[in-house]
Amino acid sequence: MSEITSLKISYIFPNGDKYEGECCRTSDGVVMRKGSGTQTSASGVTYTGEWDNDKMNGRGTLTHPSGAIYSGLFRDNMYHGKGTYRFPDGTEYTGTFNNNRFEGEGEFTDSQGLVWTGMFRNKAALGLKLKGERNVILCVQFSHWWSASPKYMSMHKQQSS
Repeated sequence: MSEITSLKISYIFPNGDKYEGECCRTSDGVVMRKGSGTQTSASGVTYTGEWDNDKMNGRGTLTHPSGAIYSGLFRDNMYHGKGTYRFPDGTEYTGTFNNNRFEGEGEFTDSQGLVWTGMFRNKAALGLKLKGERNVILCVQFSHWWSASPKYMSMHKQQSS
């Protein structure tokens, strides 16, 4: 399937989604998103960034109507690599993502502006440390953070000895 034609298009899908940007036509005649472009869903979710093989691949920004925003790397339509996810309440996670999940070293900024650092795994971050402090530990359990109205479920501060 070799690419033979590069195009710039504006297209409205049957479901009401709209795409404006670069694409290519393969030797089979199939038109696929490739290059830079913006897609806005009928529900108001907007992605602006790089496309490859008709999927969000590369650097981009995904904005939800709730106010949640992810900016960073994508692979096969998922958050994957370095990025920042800002929740509607202003809290945010900056770090590594793996298939739409927090994964590895990162920072979580809470609603009071405190920055917590440590290891994140899936929907949990046990034993985060307050940046600049030595003896305050935070345990966070996230629930539905990847949805259009993400929120964290619980935060527990404890003093370490």
